Order: sequence, then C-alpha cells, then structure tokens
Amino acid sequence: MKAQNVASIAWTGLRRNLLRTFLMMIGIVVGITALTLVLSAGLGARQRVMERVEKFGAASLMVSAGGGMERGRAAGMVPSTTLKLADVEALVREIPAIAGAAPFARQSEVDTSWQGRTTSTGVFGVTPAWAPVWDWYPADGEFVTDEDMAAMARVCMLGPTVHRELFGDANPIGETIQIGAAPFRVVGVMQPKGTSPAGGDMDNRIYVPLSTLMRRVANVDYLNGIKIRLRTVEDLDGTVASMQALLRDAHRLGPDDPDDFAVTTPAEVTVMAEQVAGTFDIFLVLVAGISLVAGGVVVANIMLMSVTERRREIGLRKAVGAHRRDIVQLFLLEAATVTLAGGVVGILLGLAGVRLLAWLTDVPVVVSWESVVLGLVFSGAVGILAGLHPARRAAAMTPIDALRT
Repeated sequence: MKAQNVASIAWTGLRRNLLRTFLMMIGIVVGITALTLVLSAGLGARQRVMERVEKFGAASLMVSAGGGMERGRAAGMVPSTTLKLADVEALVREIPAIAGAAPFARQSEVDTSWQGRTTSTGVFGVTPAWAPVWDWYPADGEFVTDEDMAAMARVCMLGPTVHRELFGDANPIGETIQIGAAPFRVVGVMQPKGTSPAGGDMDNRIYVPLSTLMRRVANVDYLNGIKIRLRTVEDLDGTVASMQALLRDAHRLGPDDPDDFAVTTPAEVTVMAEQVAGTFDIFLVLVAGISLVAGGVVVANIMLMSVTERRREIGLRKAVGAHRRDIVQLFLLEAATVTLAGGVVGILLGLAGVRLLAWLTDVPVVVSWESVVLGLVFSGAVGILAGLHPARRAAAMTPIDALRT
C-alpha cells in the first residue's frame, strides 16, 4: 500500500471518530502545556540566578566567617566569631590590590513591624562602603553615612520586599519602624536585587549601620563576612593566596589547623548558581516525564480500544491484500498524527500561559526555541511508542478471525 494511501486512510479514520481523537489528544495537550510552562519558568529562573552571579562581580571576593569543620553541620549551630573589624583594616592596609572592603554582620528572621503590619526579615549591619563595593545603591532616600556609624544611629534602609510587606505603595522614608524591640527611622529604600546565587531573596532585608547592629542590637564584636572588590580581575589569584596567608597569621592558626574563614571567588559562586539551576532541571524532567507518560498511557489505551472496535475493518483490509506492515503503519500514523497535533496545541497553550504568568506574577520566564522543538519531538515520540503495541496487535489478526466477530 502506498504511503499516501495509508496517510489518507489514517486521516479519514481520525475524522470519522472525532471524540476518540479528542480524548487521545487531551492528555498530550496537558503534558506539552506543562512542559512548555515549566521549561520557560526554569530557564527564566536560571537566567535570573546567572544575572545575580554577574552582579557579584568578576573582580570580587567574599570572605565568610567559618571554615574547615565550621563550614559543615556544626557551623549551622555555632556561628564563627573569629572574623573581626581588625581583619578588614589589615586586609585593606596590607594588600594593595583591594579597591574596597565592605564588612557586614547579620541577624536572621527578625520580627519587624509598622502600624500593625509585621514581617520577618534579615537585618544586616553595613558600612558606607557597602554601596560602592556591591554596586547596590538606594532607589530612594540615602544610604548609611560615616556620621551614622560614629553615632551608632538608629536608621535603616529597607529592601523592596520589606517595603512592600510593611508599607505597600506608601512612601516609608521618615517613618519609624520596630526592628525587634528597637525603633528605627527609615532613611532609604534599596534598589531591587532579586535572588541570590544560593536562592535567597536579597530584597527581604533591612540595612542598618554596622556599629548600631554590633553594639545596640546584637551586642557582638565579630563579623559574618566581608565583600572585597579588587582593582582588576588579573589580581584575583594572587590576592586570594595573600588574603588567606594574612588571615591565618592574624588568627594565629598553626600549619595543621583548618581555616576558620572561607574565601569565595566568582568561579565558586558560578558553581553554586549552577547547582541551584540544576534543581530546576531535575524538576523539569520529573514534571515533563510524568505528564507525557500519563498522556502516552491514555493514547495507548484508546488505541487498544480502537483495535477492538475496528476488527472487521482490519480483517477486510487484510482480506483484500493489505500487508502486516501496512496495518502497523496505519495505526502508528494515526497515533503520531494525534499526538503531534496535541503537541502543537499544547505548545500554543503553553506559550499563552507563559505570557499570562509573566503578566500576573514576577516569576521570570524565558521562551526559547528549545521548548518548541522538545514539545514536538516528545509528542511525536510518545505517539509512536504508545501506538506500537496496538499497531502490532492489529497487524497480528488473521482475516478469518477478524471478520468472524
């Protein structure tokens, strides 16, 4: 039987049983729509994470408190107290490649309120160097000043998430909020920063003068970290080794003692971001796999029912000369046509859903040609795999047995 004849017969059979065709398509439509939506959201999330990596800075380093054994499970229970302001002064004084250093201390999950509205946020103690080192300035108002540091002033800058949770669209500058049990005057609102390479919300933070947090809020004399900006990218490798040697000497560590600090480079930040993005990839595989397997099961079951309903048609075709190969091609073509059509509809619905998702939420989405190609490939593959067993079962019938029923 010629290929065009097989195609014509398959098309006629699909049109004659529109309800059955629709039921086979619906599972694939749902699966491919889910694939397109999740793939677009996953790619958007990956892009956002990589943007955060780029904003970390190619000529930047992060010195974090804790190292060796302290960076493991124990570090999450007992914070390291070895990183001090004296270390910052020594680094800037002894290493000429450092263009700027921004030390910080933090408290996590601090209850904050204003006129009955409450939220839980991280509170960061920072210096005026934070803004140029991080290239992160207020969108409105002002940043911490040297005068605020000297006076241990109770002033703060809000991240966009905190601003939205406490004030909505109202202007918070000049208002007084409660951070824990202490009142703070809002002097600025920070630019949005989005998701950190580790996946946290960098906008859900409040910034206060470092001296205020260390003396009036947390009553500590140690830092959580130091963001370092170098003069050039070429200084990176040599500076890391110099910083490690200087800090080990300042902390009186012996040759066999592990570091009680950690130096994170842009390369390590990239690895961290790729690990976060990898979780999206796993999620994509699971969602797409489950959706498409479910659609394939639906197609296979309906095709098996179709074989039973069309026994007389199959027997008649074989009686007038149709070969086993012709019957297999006929059923495979029907299954592939239905699933490909469902794939096209699913892609279109998925793209519409992506636009709706981007419009209604701040979820990042990226539409790529890969999602379209994968949708078509997967839908066609599901059709062939799902139709293979029904096609073989139909081809195995003998004309006499098929016509007898």
